[in-house]
Amino acid sequence: MKRIALSNSVLLAAGLLGAVVVWMLTGLGRNDAATTTDAANPARATERPRVAVRTSRAKAITREIVVSGRTEPNRSVELRAETEGRVVALGAARGAPIEAGARVIGLDMRDRQARLEEARALIDYAELQFAAARKLQEKQFVSQTQMADLASRVVGARAALERIELEVANTTIVAPFDGMLQDRAVEIGDYVNSGDKVAELVDIDPLIVVGEVSERDIHKLAVGTKGTARLIEAEPVEGELRYVSPVASESTRTFRVELAVPNADRRMRAGMTAEIRLAADQITAHVLSPALLTLDDAGAIGVKAVDDTDRVVFYPVEVVGSSDDGITVTGLPEEIQLITVGQGFVRPGDLVDASFESGGAGVSEVSMETSPGQHAVR
Repeated sequence: MKRIALSNSVLLAAGLLGAVVVWMLTGLGRNDAATTTDAANPARATERPRVAVRTSRAKAITREIVVSGRTEPNRSVELRAETEGRVVALGAARGAPIEAGARVIGLDMRDRQARLEEARALIDYAELQFAAARKLQEKQFVSQTQMADLASRVVGARAALERIELEVANTTIVAPFDGMLQDRAVEIGDYVNSGDKVAELVDIDPLIVVGEVSERDIHKLAVGTKGTARLIEAEPVEGELRYVSPVASESTRTFRVELAVPNADRRMRAGMTAEIRLAADQITAHVLSPALLTLDDAGAIGVKAVDDTDRVVFYPVEVVGSSDDGITVTGLPEEIQLITVGQGFVRPGDLVDASFESGGAGVSEVSMETSPGQHAVR
């Protein structure tokens, strides 16, 4: 019984070994066949990576210079007394608008009214004397010297009247232009001397937005250049340059520019932080998503595209601006098949299976003919 059992075990082992040999021989045959098939079909042996592309076309845009700035009054003036006297009347309140010619401060007349009447009477008296002497001169009763003396008295009386009239006029200090009363230095009852400051008046229509432009960009600007200004928590307002400094600041090597923006309702105020965008030169550029940017082996920033032979091409780019639509770049051909999906898994020179991204023919024509304020050079 033991001998039979041993023979059966040997036979079972031999059968299993034979089955394994047959299976291995069958597998090798299949591998040889598959290898032969792949050699006859290289495309099957190496499948191309799949990428999604989009056609991007460049257009001419107006590049902008963006600088930080601040708002300033169009003009500001300190009003000073031109005669002495006590303050007896006040005009507009501080911070209130005031029209040209409106009273700001009124001073007391003191004895000026009496002096005014006296000066007028002296003119009448001097003119009567001169007229009577002229009649007597015809009869040879008055000499030429006497006539000259009387004529000078008339001139002196008229000059005295003009002086007192001017002094009377100076008792009322008026606004020289439409503006707003920034400050008032006196109150009712204060006494002022000639030359004392009594008020400060500012004109904020137009409002001036001042910035500093670098020497690299100043040659692109001129008086009359259009631009926009954005104040904190306010909509952008359009204006134009009224001044471009011909000389750079010694400390910063930058040039002062002044953008005048309308402010008829005086809602914008002086002294606020602002961003100035000035139209500069025109360029041809593409607007892309920042997510499409990549780096080559040398560390250059650029994008990947597919050429006419379905090979991946790397284009270095220069970022020249940004907007809500994306970033603005230069250095690309006028039209490219931009890789939008899968660019991280392919290298320049790779053959790919490119298909347009879903959503249409794959043509992206982001409008870059924009108004000032949408693309910027920083």
